[in-house]
Amino acid sequence: MDRTIRFRFLNAHPNWTPPAHSSGYPRPAYTPPSIWLTLLLAAMLLVACGPASAKSDSGALEAQTAQIARDFAADQDLDRAREAVDSLQVANPRQWLMMITEESISAGEDPNTTAALVALTGALKIQSAFIQRYADANGLAAATPVAAATPVLQNLVNTPLPTLAVPTAVQQGGDTAGDSAAAPVVEIALPEPTATPTGPALPQGRSTALINVRNGPGTDYNAVAALNSDELVDLIGKNPEGDWLQVQLANGARGWVLGQLLETSGDLAAVSVVTDIPEPPPTAAPVAAAPEPAQEPAVEAAPAPTEEAAAPPAAGPDFRLVSTRLWDVFENGGYLDGPTVTCGEKRQLVVVVLDANGNRINGVTVQALLGAKEAIVTGSQGKGDGVAEFVLGNGQYVTIARDSDGREVTSDTAYGMSTDPHGISDEALIAGQFCSDAASCNSFRDGWGCYGHYSWTVTFQRKS
Repeated sequence: MDRTIRFRFLNAHPNWTPPAHSSGYPRPAYTPPSIWLTLLLAAMLLVACGPASAKSDSGALEAQTAQIARDFAADQDLDRAREAVDSLQVANPRQWLMMITEESISAGEDPNTTAALVALTGALKIQSAFIQRYADANGLAAATPVAAATPVLQNLVNTPLPTLAVPTAVQQGGDTAGDSAAAPVVEIALPEPTATPTGPALPQGRSTALINVRNGPGTDYNAVAALNSDELVDLIGKNPEGDWLQVQLANGARGWVLGQLLETSGDLAAVSVVTDIPEPPPTAAPVAAAPEPAQEPAVEAAPAPTEEAAAPPAAGPDFRLVSTRLWDVFENGGYLDGPTVTCGEKRQLVVVVLDANGNRINGVTVQALLGAKEAIVTGSQGKGDGVAEFVLGNGQYVTIARDSDGREVTSDTAYGMSTDPHGISDEALIAGQFCSDAASCNSFRDGWGCYGHYSWTVTFQRKS
C-alpha cells in the first residue's frame, strides 16, 4: 500500500530551515548534496586530527585539485589530468573532484578556476546536474583535448610540392572586361589522406542506486566495491546468460553488476561474453538453489543484532562480513505516528567483531576507509566488548586491519553504510520501517527523508 511520507527531526539544528519544493517535502533545492558531504567530511577531519591539521590537509587537497584543473585548461592533456586526479589521496577521487567543483560554484570563487574545474569534470564524464546547470548558464563546456599530429599532416609536411609552370599572361586582381581567356586553373596532387582507425566506443552503464560490485556474476560472489548512484562505468563483458555485466571502474578495477540495476547505452550485443568465470566461493550456495532476485539491494538484509552469526568456514579471508543492518526508526531515536515518520537524531556506525565461536573480541583494529580514515580498536571506547563505534558523516566503508595480537589480517569490506536515503536500498528502508513499499520509499527519498540521520550495525567474524 502506498503511503504518503512526512517527517521531521528530533533535536534538529536550530539554525537549519529546510527549503520547500514542489512535492511538499524539505529539500535543499539550491545546494547539491555533495556539498553537504564536503562539510561533513571536513567535520570528521576536525574530530580526528584537530582543527589545524584538518584544515591544512583539506586546504592542501583543494589547492592540489584546483591546480590539476588549471593545468588541464592550459595543456589539454586529459591523460595527465586523469592520472593526477586518480592519484589524489582521497577515498573516491572522482567524487572529490565533483564536490570541489560544486563548492567552487556555490562559493563564487575565482571564475577562471571554477571554469577549469567545470571543464575537467566534463572531460572526465563526471555527472552532476548542479555543475551542468552552471555550465549551461555560463556558456561553459568540457574542454576538448588537443589531438596529436596525424599521419596526414606529417605526409603533407614531408611531401614536396610539384613544380608549376605559371603562364606569363596571368591577370592580377581577377577577371577584367575584354580578357580573351580566364587564368588557367592549376591542380596540385596531394597525398591521399590516411584514415585513422577508430574502434567503436564501449557501451556504458549508469548506476540507478548505490549498488554492489562483485568479483563474479551472482550474489554468491563477494562484494569488492560499490557504485554510487548515477556513477558511469564502461561495460566490458557479460555472462553467458546476459543478466550480469562486467564493468570497469574509474580506477581500472573490474567487477560484476546485476544488469537490470544499470541504465545502459550503446550496443550491448557487441559486448563480449566472458567464459573464464571463476567458481563462486566454497561457502556460497549453488546458483541453482535460488533464483536471482529482481533487484539486488546495495545493502543486503541482515539478522537482528541480538542474533550471533554461525561460525564461518576455514576458507576465505581471516575476517568475514556476516551482516550489515540499518537501524529501524525506533532504534535511531525516532517514532511513527501512522504514516508519519519522525526521524531520530542518531548517526552511528557500530562494528561488532566476533571470534569463530561467536564471542566478542577486544583488541581488534577496525579501519574506516572514507573521510578521516579512523582506526578504532574494539573494546577501547567503553561501548562494550568487541565493539568499535564511529560517527557517520555521509557514509562509511570499514574493514578489519589487525587482529587482537597486532598482526595484519585479510578481511572483507563492508560497503554502503549511508546517511543519505538515496543511497539506501528499498529493502533496508522497509525493514527499518521508514517506508512500506517501492512507491512510498521513492516518495520518502524525494523528500530527503531523515537525511544525515541513519545508523548501522556491521558484524565481522574471525575465521578461526
